[in-house]
Amino acid sequence: MAMTFTIATVRRLRQLSMVFSPSFKVKASLGMQPFATMNSSHVNNGTQVDGSFLASTFSDIDSNLLTSEAKCSSFIEFYKNLDPEKKGPFLCALARSFGFEKETVMGCASGISTAVEKSGASFYVAADRMRTALSPKFKTLFVHIGRVKDGVKFLVDLRADVLNCRMMSHNEMECALYQELNATLKELLMLWFTVGFLNLERITWTSPCDLVQKVSNYEAVHKIRTLEDIKRRLGPYRRCYIFTHNSMPREPVVVLHTALMSEIAASIHSIILSPRYRSLYTEGYPDFYSVETRSPPGLPLTPTNPEPQEPMQGASVPSSSFSASLLDEDKEDPTQISCAVFYSITSTQKGLHGVEMGNYLIKSVVRKLQEEFPHLQKFSSLSPIPGFRDWLLFNVNHNINARNAGEEPQSPILLPEEVTSLRPFKLASQASVLEFFKDQLLTHDWYRDQNVKEVMKGPLLRLCAHYLYVEKRRKLALNPVANFHLSNGAQLFRINFLADTTHRGLQQSCSMMVNYRYFLEFTEYNSRNYVENQQISVSESVLNLLNPQQGGS
Repeated sequence: MAMTFTIATVRRLRQLSMVFSPSFKVKASLGMQPFATMNSSHVNNGTQVDGSFLASTFSDIDSNLLTSEAKCSSFIEFYKNLDPEKKGPFLCALARSFGFEKETVMGCASGISTAVEKSGASFYVAADRMRTALSPKFKTLFVHIGRVKDGVKFLVDLRADVLNCRMMSHNEMECALYQELNATLKELLMLWFTVGFLNLERITWTSPCDLVQKVSNYEAVHKIRTLEDIKRRLGPYRRCYIFTHNSMPREPVVVLHTALMSEIAASIHSIILSPRYRSLYTEGYPDFYSVETRSPPGLPLTPTNPEPQEPMQGASVPSSSFSASLLDEDKEDPTQISCAVFYSITSTQKGLHGVEMGNYLIKSVVRKLQEEFPHLQKFSSLSPIPGFRDWLLFNVNHNINARNAGEEPQSPILLPEEVTSLRPFKLASQASVLEFFKDQLLTHDWYRDQNVKEVMKGPLLRLCAHYLYVEKRRKLALNPVANFHLSNGAQLFRINFLADTTHRGLQQSCSMMVNYRYFLEFTEYNSRNYVENQQISVSESVLNLLNPQQGGS
């Protein structure tokens, strides 16, 4: 009986020969080359090569496991070898040529309109067709890439590139294409980075060196600058936990630093600059903490000098909750520990932006700490307030411009009693007290003058409370850090003046930090009430800072 070969059979035999036959000769035409031979030598030959490569990648990618793995490996190698300036056009070509088909989607949309007039079952069938039509072809490629070695990490980095390209592009069509890629990648990563696939690990000084180094390099909230610094943050009365993913071994995706203390910290210096740390570095150097940089006293802050992490001149370094003798010991005294303060949480991968893991990490660390210290019940963050100073300066300028135009601002920045207390310090060259207030925010001179510092404290605390509690974006807290902790069920507990007197702390939030308190018995209720009803759980101490009176300057 004669054997009949279909076109599909012939195609399959040709693919298998490409995969299994090392001596298979490459055709002269680039489009006929086996995908395994598409290497970096073809990368810089223009969009025609990219189009041919993509066509080869997507041809029968679902045919079998070996074929799909080979195609995915080839795609990863090809993309990694692209010149940075060519990655954007390549991604646009991928989204444009292998997204969804407009005609198919329009046909399905018409089918849904018709199905509405028919039975309920017809509508669901039409909706399923629409769902399939809207699923881009490149999603199949991404799913297969996620199954190969290091494929998940590649997709995380790929999404970071997509986000960068979308941010840099001013072309409406390009932004739409980048968004298609971003939405698909985010959907997949949200599925793959759920809590069930994440591993909780504690990092100590004896952990593998590469992990300790990565934790140090990734720290974004309070920079780690010395070997002793990281050693101290991993030492007694400190805990550092990370989440890793099985597909990204030895790669922290979220890092949480925690201080074990006798009371909730009101200043980052009580955590970062502990007595043990100060005694080690300040012996014989009494002026170490009185200068603005690590360079010798008097050297100006320049781009060549690192951003200071110590308090600026005149700062007081609050004492830690522990005596120096306790901190000199490797063993911890559980009786000295009554609260845990989360002072730094960092998402390490830009490609995982918007993929929620920090909430799971905090909950996991709470459980771990309670296993270690069953008596521990007080949990709080000590969080920065990025954006507060920028928001404040924007509103100050708005008030000044309104007054210069002869209008009365609807929301005056300063209350009458605050204007009265600030007026004695106004210079003749400053048109109003509000101008003086603005100059103080711009120059940080208020921090260097004890008398001005005292009168600035009230307005800054009140305005910060307003920013965190009243200002909203889509009915949720405007500040992103506040939104994160409030979504997790924390309470807006306390605003701390002079809590971060580094240059960065003054630039971000006029020296203030905030405690978000986690009352474990109320976190679920608070989270639901905030997300569903936009109600913020807030303490009386914060409410007392909010003065309803209106005034002018």
